[in-house]
Amino acid sequence: IYSYAIINSRLYQMTATAVLTLNLNILFGAHTRRHHWAQMRSLMIIQENIALAQYTTFKIGGLARYFCAVSSEAELIEAINYSRSKKLEILIIGGGSNLLISDSGFDGLVILMRIKGVEIGGIEKTKDNKVFVTVGAGEVWDEFVGKMVDEGLYGIENLSSIPGTVGASPVQNIGAYGVEVSSVIHTVRVFDRNEMKFIELSNADCHFSYRQSIFKEDRGHYIVTAVIFALSRDSKINIEYNDLKNYFSKEENVRNILNPKDIRKAVIEIRKNKLPDWKKWGTAGSFFKNPIISKKQFDELKNKYPELPGHIESDNRVKVSLGWILDKICESKGIIIGNVGTYEKQALVIVSKPGATSREVVDFSMELIKKVKSKTGLDIECEVEWVV
Repeated sequence: IYSYAIINSRLYQMTATAVLTLNLNILFGAHTRRHHWAQMRSLMIIQENIALAQYTTFKIGGLARYFCAVSSEAELIEAINYSRSKKLEILIIGGGSNLLISDSGFDGLVILMRIKGVEIGGIEKTKDNKVFVTVGAGEVWDEFVGKMVDEGLYGIENLSSIPGTVGASPVQNIGAYGVEVSSVIHTVRVFDRNEMKFIELSNADCHFSYRQSIFKEDRGHYIVTAVIFALSRDSKINIEYNDLKNYFSKEENVRNILNPKDIRKAVIEIRKNKLPDWKKWGTAGSFFKNPIISKKQFDELKNKYPELPGHIESDNRVKVSLGWILDKICESKGIIIGNVGTYEKQALVIVSKPGATSREVVDFSMELIKKVKSKTGLDIECEVEWVV
């Protein structure tokens, strides 16, 4: 069995023993201070035929032909150059929480994003007293949220308990409980694969919309290495979402003053009671996007299904609850077919048993798509990215 080491921009084939020796020399040799996400490092291992199921929350996926983890921008460039030299496709993964990878694997180079670092800047003299926080793409999202809440910074507390890494947050434009991450993103630092250089994209450059961004529009063009957030020490809490309203209307949860810690605690409790634990279940969370339809189309459905929940968007279209449709109209909550089904407490979430295959998940999701179409006339889209 061989691995590959990139040392000072040169590629060496090495036995497992040689790799272990080299790693030990690095671990116990002279210590160097790590300078956040841009620090140069001397070693990166390219491995072959690595099982990808262990890197996704679905716990599904075949072998990666080539695989490496990058902990700095310098290592990312090395990995890109390696892929170019071998004419390989690239797949960037972080927490693997929004991926369905084929059982046949990925016949290219999988890059595991591990660039770390959290740097809290000074207060920008704006009306909102913004605090800029620069975060490496490989930081665990929920750990970052917890740190910011502990710092007394407002803006992302509603996005607690979402699996994945910081680098995925602008790609998916993650959102929950009335907040989208785009509302607090100032800049995204990326590697431009067309120009082969690092650049920074402004919030407007990212073309954010519901679960959408330029990173999805132009897949493969940009690789996120850091995100700069504009948070605040002086802001208002957001409890407009129904689940939060209900939570804080209960006598035991009512307080005169609410802060980010209160919101984070509430969101974690709500999600725990509503969604499967991604550490125990094979799941990618919400599998589909909530449909956004015209007011006319919503009114027609509302006449047929009077209790159908809907939220009016800024463009006067209506976002409807697909979870409610799957549960109440399609009667699909908690159904299991083979090794795949919908979660017993939330029909929008697909879960898998040990031994489930990607084909089972695809087939099951296609059946749900057909059922929603036949019952409501709505075309629904997957939120989860398929690598099949």
